[in-house]
Amino acid sequence: MPQTGQQTDQQPNVLFIISHDFGPRIGCFGDTQAVTPNIDRLAQQNSLRFERHFAQWPLCGPSRANLWTGCRPPTTQRYDNTSFFPEFRARMGPDFATLPEHFRRHGYASAGIWHLLHGFERDDSSWDEPCWHPSLPTPEIPDFVPRNQLDHFYWWVSDEAFALVKERMGRWQAQGHPLNEPRRYRGPAVEAPDVPDNAYVEGQATEQAINWLNHYDGQKPFFLGVGYEIGHLPFCAPKKYWDLYNRDHLSIPGAADQPPGSPDWVRGDKEPAQYYWQHSYDKVWHPTFEQQKELLHGHYAAMSYWDAQIGRLIEALEQNGLRDNTVIVITTDHGFTDGQHGYVGKHNMWEDALHVPLLIHLPGYQPPQPATERLSEHVDLYPTLCELCGLPVPAFVEGSSLAPLFDDPQRPWKEAVFSWRRPMYHDLNKGYHQARGLRTERYRLTVYQNEPGDALHIELFDHQHDPLESVNLALDPAKADLVANLRAKLDAGWRAALPQKKL
Repeated sequence: MPQTGQQTDQQPNVLFIISHDFGPRIGCFGDTQAVTPNIDRLAQQNSLRFERHFAQWPLCGPSRANLWTGCRPPTTQRYDNTSFFPEFRARMGPDFATLPEHFRRHGYASAGIWHLLHGFERDDSSWDEPCWHPSLPTPEIPDFVPRNQLDHFYWWVSDEAFALVKERMGRWQAQGHPLNEPRRYRGPAVEAPDVPDNAYVEGQATEQAINWLNHYDGQKPFFLGVGYEIGHLPFCAPKKYWDLYNRDHLSIPGAADQPPGSPDWVRGDKEPAQYYWQHSYDKVWHPTFEQQKELLHGHYAAMSYWDAQIGRLIEALEQNGLRDNTVIVITTDHGFTDGQHGYVGKHNMWEDALHVPLLIHLPGYQPPQPATERLSEHVDLYPTLCELCGLPVPAFVEGSSLAPLFDDPQRPWKEAVFSWRRPMYHDLNKGYHQARGLRTERYRLTVYQNEPGDALHIELFDHQHDPLESVNLALDPAKADLVANLRAKLDAGWRAALPQKKL
């Protein structure tokens, strides 16, 4: 097992940093367009980069439930963003603990800042004090915004954005509608005001985390979770981060349309639509080329804004003498499709919606190589941090500790990782009940079903030869045996794919 810290008797601290809606489109993960100097620098310092890390579900609430509980979707049974933890705790019993709560039970100070669960969702048992959330209304929200909808309007800070909100509200009311559907009168999809970082909630969250570190008394090791919403639409970031990019030089990644032969309903909803028109999800929306470039520019600007916050957190660790004994985790809740297949969003089962960056910094660690291509998934983070910090792994956890990969990043590992999705209420075309997915080191298989055992549609992509997922091999009769073999692995489930212990 890798050694943490500077060989002291103290258990290592944990700084867990998570954001919304970013795939691994980061410089150190191979994206040449991204400006992410702080993450890139950390990746070169006592860190291991996980190149094939995946979420269990391409939606915020379910994915975060998997991450914080160490349990997979069939166990959590969280399929959307509605309230989760009270019911799940009752179902699991008193031995259950979230990841930060488990650390708290084993002598750690536990603190949470902002977007760790989902939105303003709370789970006070996870923390010594309630997780910090921003106060609403923010100073920028005008009085005309309904007080019961403040959590739909704190993203913007500019007068121009709220002028658009007011205009759309007036138009909606003029059509005879009450103001009870915020998706009908959103602000813009992007915002780039010339303001300091702390003008937005995200910069304020960083300041809260830095303040916590500045007042940390050192009596216990700590688990500090810092969550950001930066990568979620609308893409709002100070102008200086937009100025890092030339929109004309940004290239839209991937295939221009969905795989031939795939029905429209595999694509999921069109998330940005609500910011460009007032039809919400009621009609089919396709972004123009200019809109795609605007959204791509906005997502990169948000990424750089997040990277800057990470740099400030690392600097605070250094200034407080904590860097040398703190494990740092950087990840996101799920991936995001930035124009691949002509789609912007995450509500589907394609690679980009599920592929997630994961970087773990381990003080004193000398990696045999900077990255591993072995498969990992969000449920693995719970047992990994337990092992790295010398804590027992609870029996209910359904992931595998990644600690052995620090010693040997190329060792044989799990055969597959697994994912699920169900259509959301706002999917315009709900063509299936549930999709189940399998990702091996080479292939991605997805089976869309209405009933267990059936197959409305199957997708199979060969990532060795087709990383853009442009050819569905399941439509080729010559690949029937391969499809059957992978479906057997899917049906056998995650326990059958676990890594074998070295003798």
